[in-house]
Amino acid sequence: MTMSTDPEHISCRVHGKASAAYVCGHLTENPIQRWVCAYPSDGDPWPDAWCSRCEEAFLREGEWNEKNESGTNLKVLCSHCYERMKGESVNRLVEGKLELWRSLVEECQRELRRKQDDLSDRYALWRHKRWDWNQDRGEIVFSNDGVPAVIAKMEFVGSVSTKSNTWLWSWGNSHTLDCVRSRISAVRDFGEAKDFPHLLVPKWVAAEVDGWEMTAVAVHVLGAEGAYRTPYDGGFTHMALSDVRFAQ
Repeated sequence: MTMSTDPEHISCRVHGKASAAYVCGHLTENPIQRWVCAYPSDGDPWPDAWCSRCEEAFLREGEWNEKNESGTNLKVLCSHCYERMKGESVNRLVEGKLELWRSLVEECQRELRRKQDDLSDRYALWRHKRWDWNQDRGEIVFSNDGVPAVIAKMEFVGSVSTKSNTWLWSWGNSHTLDCVRSRISAVRDFGEAKDFPHLLVPKWVAAEVDGWEMTAVAVHVLGAEGAYRTPYDGGFTHMALSDVRFAQ
């Protein structure tokens, strides 16, 4: 299967002109399954993807060739359709696996509530008048009347868009600096080990509560002291906090 990574464009009936993405036909027929592909990067934001069945054919040959290419039924999607369909794959968990995922989320939420209560007791974190974060320094500063009160290291977890109703992991967001997403890949690694797609798919349909749930899991995996959420025009940015300390 020859899949181009050139910055091609196609005309989508729904989204108009958009970048082209390449997937096997089985994923377009049923996107709610495991997508085998690389993680997005600045140079390849919509990496070629195929299903587990095609992955087996690839592994048998060790490459794409005339013996296994035809079975992929290669399809070209626009980048927006690609993201939407890939996002649907988070719904592939069923029965016992789904129960394990829900149990983990609930456990992490309880842990986060305890940590948030501790931050509130020790630093009155939610009572300060102002916050300012700086990606270059990887810090957030809480202050009152221009006087810094509390400083913390921050790791961007992800963001919830209230316009598109989606969650986007920071490791899949090219607009986020590396210095504030240097550790979040550990959450993705945890997701791979447990096969939890919500931790592996960069962008998927979500509500505000999902942002807090993913942040709770991230705080647990990273061993962070707590979390904070800041608003932006059209949504919220979630971050994990560590090295929380008084400014003076």
